[in-house]
Amino acid sequence: MKGEAKSIILAILVSGLVMLVGIGNINVHAQDAAKTDTTAAGKTSAKQQTGLVTDWLNDFEASEDWRAISTCPLGDTKIRKTPGKPRPTNDKGEAVNDKGEAGEFPAEIQDENGINHKSEFVLGVKTYYLERGYDRVEVFPPNEYIIRGKAKEIKVWALGRKFRHTLYVKLRDYRGNLYRLKVGRLDFWGWRDLSVVVPGWLPQSASYAMLDKNLHFVSFFVESDQYEMPGTFYFYLDNLRVVTDLSEFTGDQSIKDTW
Repeated sequence: MKGEAKSIILAILVSGLVMLVGIGNINVHAQDAAKTDTTAAGKTSAKQQTGLVTDWLNDFEASEDWRAISTCPLGDTKIRKTPGKPRPTNDKGEAVNDKGEAGEFPAEIQDENGINHKSEFVLGVKTYYLERGYDRVEVFPPNEYIIRGKAKEIKVWALGRKFRHTLYVKLRDYRGNLYRLKVGRLDFWGWRDLSVVVPGWLPQSASYAMLDKNLHFVSFFVESDQYEMPGTFYFYLDNLRVVTDLSEFTGDQSIKDTW
């Protein structure tokens, strides 16, 4: 009996020792894992974009609150959220994707900020031109877009209808001055990725950014061509983007010089 009792007590002690060792290992592994995760999270949160970055100002998937104003009192001037997406083609008339490679334009694009943009709708604009070379239609977003960093280029997909009317973008600097930049004529059939370079003389740099005085996107507008016949005019836009330089904007952005 005494031998059996000793065996039982010894077995209980061994089991307890094994449990204590196991729990200790679990705690050690858990602490190591926690340290690893915290370090990885710290690296992720500390990651900051620098250099040239393409920011999407609008993919026009929710463009119901845009508005259009025309100088001509005749005809209809309005916008419409139109189902569709860019369908560019190459010189041979073959369908290409957003990079100019053979294939279909993607149904969804992920930008450099990790945000997914669907391609289900475009912004349609209808207007009427009467006075050649004078009339124009201006298309406004619900609010001006503040461009982070130092804007280098503005890009937008446009659907042309072979009219020679000219597309512009309007920008506002931190002083409130307005500038119009010529994107190009819409005298082509189909979709094209149009762009305009932002000139270096526009006041925008890191010294202005800390004052919340970045460049603003104000609107699109299309001027009628003096050699085109008067009448109704349609055009369509999609995927408004800006190529911006963030290399100067890597300091402490949590403290603003606005007091």
